Amino acid sequence: MMELTAKKPKVSVCVVTYNQEKYIRQCLQSIVDQETDFDFEVIIGDDFSTDGTRAIVKEFADKYPRIVKPIFHGKNIGAFGNYFSAHGQATGEYIAHIDGDDYTLPGKLQAQANFLDTNKECNVLFHRVHVLYEKTGIILEDLTDIKLIPKGGYNRSSILQHISVGVHSSKMYRSSVRVKKHPDFNIVDYFETVEQVGRGKVCFVNEHPYGIYRAGIGIASTGSGTRLALCESFLYFSKKYSKDRKNVNAAALLLFLADLKNGRSTWRDFFIVWLKTFHPMSVVELLRNWRITKMLRLPASKGR
Repeated sequence: MMELTAKKPKVSVCVVTYNQEKYIRQCLQSIVDQETDFDFEVIIGDDFSTDGTRAIVKEFADKYPRIVKPIFHGKNIGAFGNYFSAHGQATGEYIAHIDGDDYTLPGKLQAQANFLDTNKECNVLFHRVHVLYEKTGIILEDLTDIKLIPKGGYNRSSILQHISVGVHSSKMYRSSVRVKKHPDFNIVDYFETVEQVGRGKVCFVNEHPYGIYRAGIGIASTGSGTRLALCESFLYFSKKYSKDRKNVNAAALLLFLADLKNGRSTWRDFFIVWLKTFHPMSVVELLRNWRITKMLRLPASKGR
């Protein structure tokens, strides 16, 4: 573990948490135990937890005062407000994000920082993860196949179409591409990645998993709110990046079909967005990149 000196940390790890007493200790311990040849800080945004989460966060802040920097909100400000609050306090050259219910594996921070040091065209970096199904305790590797990722990484067009190419808790990005202005809807990590990639690339560090993602926990299980925010994002991006309208339309079509198949009521919302952003080439784009789309799903687990 590398303790902070007076100099600026190279990496800021931003953790967001709310009522995650069951998970937050393992999350934070996995971060402070990271071995690096650089200084890093851990910024923890607690969204007015009412269980034992705050006490655990305070314990880590007291034990690692030069590393752990807690933000204790005086009221609940919501997942998105908490996210931007934590990331807004980051001072490192690189910024990593971890949800409080996930945790890291050894070597994560060093591997990602080294990659960004040597790959200047990469603005956003993910890594592979193991997927933990909490109900059964089953852990599976994700379906990411490095060989299927476009040579050099994903560009903005491909991010617009594929929506989420990596688990949010595996993300690290350059502070120089941090998004400071946002539209007035509850944006998700999809929005951030589209804006952060700029003219650069979104990459994967290598084939090694560096984290554990708990499936079906936290914001991933909050119902239709996230999907409706995606609808707003699609409409926003179809206007802002009109040259990539076909990619946005392909994304809306994919979620419309997925929700229709799975009986989710939001299929109607995605259908309307697909009509509003319609592009005749969207079906072609969806079929052309189907192999990539298939690997972006969670691995199947019986009894999950």
